[in-house]
Amino acid sequence: MGIRETVNQNPAITTGVTIGIIVIALGIIMYQLFGNSGYRVVTENYYTIDDGQSYFTDEANKVAPFDKDGKQAVRCYVFKCSDGKPFVAYLERMNEKFKDKYAEALKAQQNPDNAGQAGMEAEEFRMQGQEVKKPGDEKWVNQQSPEAEKITQITCPDGDLSKLEIVLP
Repeated sequence: MGIRETVNQNPAITTGVTIGIIVIALGIIMYQLFGNSGYRVVTENYYTIDDGQSYFTDEANKVAPFDKDGKQAVRCYVFKCSDGKPFVAYLERMNEKFKDKYAEALKAQQNPDNAGQAGMEAEEFRMQGQEVKKPGDEKWVNQQSPEAEKITQITCPDGDLSKLEIVLP
């Protein structure tokens, strides 16, 4: 008797085996997506009120700059290199012209009827209004300018980028 005849004569066993294979395949896919993959949902970001000398965590959905203890807080990106010592690589904020528009578009994204259009608007406002600078620099530059690429290019003090790692809250 061949496999085809066995399958045709035992439909319950065939169905059970098929469901088992599907469950195993889904389990493998879920493990690869969410298991030990290193991915995580970021709910907090780092911010600074003193130009990167120190930093604190707050909700990731805040649009910087925002008021914190009577000072303007901006987002900061923290990295570490081979020495393991964290440092603020650069700062980020929305300029005043686009900050409110960006915040409104982000809020509008929460409405399922408007999410697609609001998402496109939020991205457009972010691209137009986002500014970056290195700690200690006076001048903020638009993220789309050629200068911004230099600012967001991370370098380690010892020049060894093999151990460069972003530090997440």
